[in-house]
Amino acid sequence: MTLLQLRDFQVHYASRAGIVRAVDGVDLDVPAGSITGLVGESGCGKSTLGRGLMGVLPDAARIAGGSAVFEGRDLLGLSARARRDVRWRRMSFIPQTAMNALDPVLRLRAQMLEVLIERGGLGRAAASARAEELFRMVGLDPARLADYPHQFSGGMRQRASIALALALDPALVIADEPVTALDVIVQRQVLDVMRDLQARLGLAMILVTHDMAVVAYACDRVAVMYAGRIVESGLAADVLERPRHPYTMGLTHAFPDVHGGTGELVPIDGAPPVLINPKPGCRFAPRCPFAQPRCHTETPVLEAGVACFRAAEAPALRAAAALPATWGAG
Repeated sequence: MTLLQLRDFQVHYASRAGIVRAVDGVDLDVPAGSITGLVGESGCGKSTLGRGLMGVLPDAARIAGGSAVFEGRDLLGLSARARRDVRWRRMSFIPQTAMNALDPVLRLRAQMLEVLIERGGLGRAAASARAEELFRMVGLDPARLADYPHQFSGGMRQRASIALALALDPALVIADEPVTALDVIVQRQVLDVMRDLQARLGLAMILVTHDMAVVAYACDRVAVMYAGRIVESGLAADVLERPRHPYTMGLTHAFPDVHGGTGELVPIDGAPPVLINPKPGCRFAPRCPFAQPRCHTETPVLEAGVACFRAAEAPALRAAAALPATWGAG
């Protein structure tokens, strides 16, 4: 069952130079009870998409169009009060840096109780018991509820943020690069907590990341985002093992093989385009070693999980993409 369905979802930023189309017509389905990875380079619109869904965009940003149907209702058509009722109760958010999400002058118990009482409608005793239950659930000693955020390590703060996100039993959790600032050992611990909770509670998650290894380890499905659009999506195993879009192929060769491969790491030269008055054509074409003339003038649409004119040639392109010389390296 599809829990969240985005169609032509758009988020724009106003700037002195013009309108920045940070999220520019995203189509994405998030099944219930699964972890969907949203992956791509920095600046591709991943975090903006998640924050747009949660309604926590900065003043310069606005949702410019499309639809976001969640549990059968289009969030964009709801009143402000109805959207507020959805947030945190049915849809919650884990930020990239937990220290920015936790109030540094309040003990963790006070922060948990605020959510459980003000938004959840629990009495103080029930809220206190629920806070202790949530801390145990994420592997924290309930006694630490008496501490301030600065008394926690980075991994512990991220676990506390996860506990806050789960406080009101949401159906969907959006996690915005939740392990980026952690060392690899703590990353795995936090990802294990998230995977265990997702399986036990039947949650759906959108896991925003730029790390293909995180996607391979934690996600059931993956959507690859480039320059404000989804360029490839599908089951994580299929997309990672048999990518059909050149950008996905490039990403897989720019990260070390978690299974111990000895292949050379090859960067993708250049950077995503500035999305003010974007040019026609495939937005990856200026960096793509397989681009043809039509790629610079015609815009491919997302069909059967990929937006590329050469998707039918994917096996041959994958073989070429494995060679560093293809990307101008070596």
